[in-house]
Amino acid sequence: MLPTRFTASLESLKLSREDKNAFVNRFAGTIKFPTVSAPESFSLEPFHRMRDYSLCVWGEVFSTLEMELHGGASILLKWAGDPSLEPVMLAAHQDVVPAGEKGNWSHDPYGGEVFRDRVWGRGTIDYKCGYAGMLEAVSLLLARGFKPRRTVLFAFGHDEEVGGLSGAKVITESLKTSGILCSSVLDEGGYLYSDPDGGVTAELAIAEKGYASFRLVADAVQGHSSVPPDKTAIGILARGIVALENSFMPLPDVPGEIRSSPWLQTTVAPTILSSGCKENVLPGKAEVIINTRPSPGSSVAEVLNYVLSVVEPFGIAVELLDNASISEPSAVSSTRTLDFKALKTSILRIVPPGTGFRCGVFPAATDSRRYSMVAKNTYRFLPVHLDQRGIGALHSVDESISISDYLRCVEFYAEYISRVSSKG
Repeated sequence: MLPTRFTASLESLKLSREDKNAFVNRFAGTIKFPTVSAPESFSLEPFHRMRDYSLCVWGEVFSTLEMELHGGASILLKWAGDPSLEPVMLAAHQDVVPAGEKGNWSHDPYGGEVFRDRVWGRGTIDYKCGYAGMLEAVSLLLARGFKPRRTVLFAFGHDEEVGGLSGAKVITESLKTSGILCSSVLDEGGYLYSDPDGGVTAELAIAEKGYASFRLVADAVQGHSSVPPDKTAIGILARGIVALENSFMPLPDVPGEIRSSPWLQTTVAPTILSSGCKENVLPGKAEVIINTRPSPGSSVAEVLNYVLSVVEPFGIAVELLDNASISEPSAVSSTRTLDFKALKTSILRIVPPGTGFRCGVFPAATDSRRYSMVAKNTYRFLPVHLDQRGIGALHSVDESISISDYLRCVEFYAEYISRVSSKG
C-alpha cells in the first residue's frame, strides 16, 4: 500500500551521508547560475541553463509532474491529485539580486562553494534554498511512493526581486483564466530568529507589508556658495528627512495574532539622495527617494498622507513613484484553516527542541502578493536560522546557509507537502 503521509525525519529515514551530500551538491549547483534580475531588461539565459540543470538532476520530478513555462522563464509545476479538492500552492523565486563587487566576497558569489558546513553564494537564502529544497522534497516523496490527495502546485517565478510582473503575475493570470483557486500559498518570509535571551523563535508570517516609494523635492534659489541664504534646497530637504526619521505613523488596528510582531510598524527610509552640480554652486533643487513599507491595516494612501503631513510644512513636494514594486499591505491570513494547522505542525516537527513559535508580519514584499489573487490565504516561512543581521543577511555580501538549515528545508517541505496534500 502506498503511504498517505510522509512523517519520518531525514535521520529516521536512515539516509546515508552520501545521500545528504547529494542533496547539498544539487542545491549548490543552482547557485552557480547567475540568475540576476534587474529593473530593466535582463538576460534569461542563466534561467534557461538552471532549468536544464534542474531537469537533469531532478529528472523524476519533471517527468512526473506537469510543467508549464510562463513569462519566458517562470516555472509552474502541477502534481495532480483529486480535481474535486482545492489545490494548494508552494512558491519560490529563481532570481537573485546582484552580487556587487566580487572582491568583497570571501567566496565566489556564483561558485556554490561548500566550505565549513555552509553553502556560499548569492541566492543561498533568498531563495534558491526554497527552489531546490522543494524539488528535493518532491523527489524524496516520489522515491517513497507518495501520491498527493490534493493537487499541489509549485510556482517558481523569475523576477520577484523586481516586482514579479513577468513571473508571478503571469502565472497568477494563467491560474485565474483556468478558474483555479488554491486554499493557500506558502512563500518565503518567516524565519528562525535569535531572541534577546539566547533562545530561537520560528516566525510564521501570516501577513506582509506593502511597498511604496516617494520622491521628495525641495526648491530654493540657485546661487554662489559664498553668500548662502537662510534656507538652501539641501537644508530644507535635510530638515524634512530628519522630521520623518523622528516621527512614527500610529500603529494600525490588527488582529491579536500579529500585534506583538516586531515588524508591525510602518517604516520610512531615505535611500537615494541627489543635488548639486559643483562644489561652489548652491543648487536650486534637492531631492531624495524614500522607501516605505506600509503595515497591514494601513495603505499606500495613508502613508502618502502621513509623509505629506510631516514634510509639507518645510515646503517640500511629495510624489508617489508608480513602479512595478508598488503594492498594498496584505490581508492577515487565517490561523484557523487546515492548511495553517498543517503548516504549524510541520514547523514544530522539524525545528530544534525548545524553539518558540509565533505568528508575525514579514517586513518585505514577496511574490505571494501576486499569488494571493488565486489563494484564499497566504503564509510565509522557511526554516533558516538568520544571524544577528536578521533579514539584512538576505542581500548581504557573503550570503550563505548552513548545511543543517538546508537539509532542514528539504525535511520541512517534504513534511508539509505530505501533510497538507493529504487533507480533503
